[in-house]
Amino acid sequence: MGKQLLAKLLPSLEKAKWPQNEQATDLGRRTYEIALDNVNTFKDDPKVLAAALRTLQTGDSRPFACAGVAYTLIAASREADGRYATEGLDAAMSWLEKAQETEPDIVDINMVEAFAYIYDGRLDDARLVLDYLQDHDPHSYYLQTAELAYWTACDDLEQIEHWFERAAEEARTVPQRLRLLSHMADAYMKFDRLDDALAKYKEASHFDAENHWLYHHISEIYWQQENYDEASHYNKKALKAQDFPEGRQMEAALKEKSGGTGVLGRLFGN
Repeated sequence: MGKQLLAKLLPSLEKAKWPQNEQATDLGRRTYEIALDNVNTFKDDPKVLAAALRTLQTGDSRPFACAGVAYTLIAASREADGRYATEGLDAAMSWLEKAQETEPDIVDINMVEAFAYIYDGRLDDARLVLDYLQDHDPHSYYLQTAELAYWTACDDLEQIEHWFERAAEEARTVPQRLRLLSHMADAYMKFDRLDDALAKYKEASHFDAENHWLYHHISEIYWQQENYDEASHYNKKALKAQDFPEGRQMEAALKEKSGGTGVLGRLFGN
């Protein structure tokens, strides 16, 4: 998405109507947290971000709404190669500054700044923000997820595991815990800890049985481990949950690997 999505999103944000109350409110915080949790499910469907922005409009707090827009813009800035479009991060900081003008001391707003620095490669600046915020509220779930993002960018698995546990302690909902499991599994995959990644993905799939990506990642691990029967089993579960290109590519690769014989071949009707 990245630049293409931002080209459509940025002009519409300026035209949209946002809450005008310049103070933080309980309703504003609730809608903010709902919107952030929505944004955290975003992969490639712009409708997810649009739903988050509509949620922010239903609140009654401009600072929380503006911070939510900033968080949404960071997610929208991610390109297919994992890099982040600079114009999106710059716009996110502009919206965040609107939130900080009247509510400069709310940790769950200010943690957005750390995310912007992390994805802009400004890790030293991110570390300064994170240390400052930890001194003010070491029990913020969203701050702990920013720590996770920071240490992921630093490729420090020991710290990733530590902050995964800290974030899990502060998570209040099942979706939040599921995303943490997926993040930890992704980290294990990155460090080639396949058995650990497999355990986390399976734990997550137990609570989120319709998530095709979890099954797909499990299938990928079994593929790497040359356990093609299990790879096929989870590929079928993934495609049953959602027909998607990556799943079909895995299906084709498994069919070619099977050579039409054995248990795997019979699974494909050969």
